[in-house]
Amino acid sequence: MVVTLAAAAVCVVANAVVYAAPAPGGDDVTCRPDAAHPRPVVLVHGDGAGVQATWPLLRDSLRRDGFCVFAPEYGRHTAAETTNLLDFAGGSDIRTSAIDVGTYLHRVRSSTGARQIDVVAHSMGALTVRQFLRFDGGWIGGDPPTSVVRTLVSVAGPNHGTTFNGNQGLRDRASRLGLPADDAIALGVGPSYTQQMVGSSLLTELNAGGDTLPGIRYVALATHDDAVVTPPASGFLAAVRGAAVQNVWVQDGCPGRVVSHSQMTTDSRSRWMIRQALDTGAVSISAGPCAADATATPTRAGR
Repeated sequence: MVVTLAAAAVCVVANAVVYAAPAPGGDDVTCRPDAAHPRPVVLVHGDGAGVQATWPLLRDSLRRDGFCVFAPEYGRHTAAETTNLLDFAGGSDIRTSAIDVGTYLHRVRSSTGARQIDVVAHSMGALTVRQFLRFDGGWIGGDPPTSVVRTLVSVAGPNHGTTFNGNQGLRDRASRLGLPADDAIALGVGPSYTQQMVGSSLLTELNAGGDTLPGIRYVALATHDDAVVTPPASGFLAAVRGAAVQNVWVQDGCPGRVVSHSQMTTDSRSRWMIRQALDTGAVSISAGPCAADATATPTRAGR
């Protein structure tokens, strides 16, 4: 059985990294939004890299500019679970994580007195927030509709699924051989890994009836160099009536710029685009930094 499980999990073992326990998120619970930045910003990490690894630059820069910034750590292994034994950040079932993140968002609203929140979500974090909005009380229909979130910035999110640069094919072949691939993967790194794959039941349910919800502004950023969300364009979203959607390549306006999946939270142009989205709900590609970064190398690669 040990050999069987190892064979089934071959598609993730090669890339598995055991991450240390997270440092405190550093939330400033005394922060109150001002007129210049009326909505708090919540940064939601993805799968495999937590708060400290994902937001080493963006969190501090937004705070210096006067934003109230919060960042939850979620989806880690608990004593009650038999999965995610490697304790990957974001490794838990996305449906469970969506409830946890939603509870956190409501807490931020309550503590700051804000009616709505802006969210920046990296990688799988985009699915977590979208799951909360659609299924867990984050959005309420009506005329006009109401939502906990005003602007959602999806940063290299696998909104239409990812093949994980071929790893999905390895998983599929193991399953066809009768190996318990999904169980083995969930045991090691958590069920969220396969939930992000193209055609998963979670994604089919999440995207049924449209990618987006009325009354919310969406900005989806992607990079041509993404080797985690493959194909990279799967990160883009389609607008339903009443939703504002802008899909942007980080290379728009800077042809040839090389930005990896994990660098989307540290690259200076990507961070500039995120800041624009938070300020105005849209991104202009005609300005912003194009020079290559020397200091944007991340400490970990998340999904």
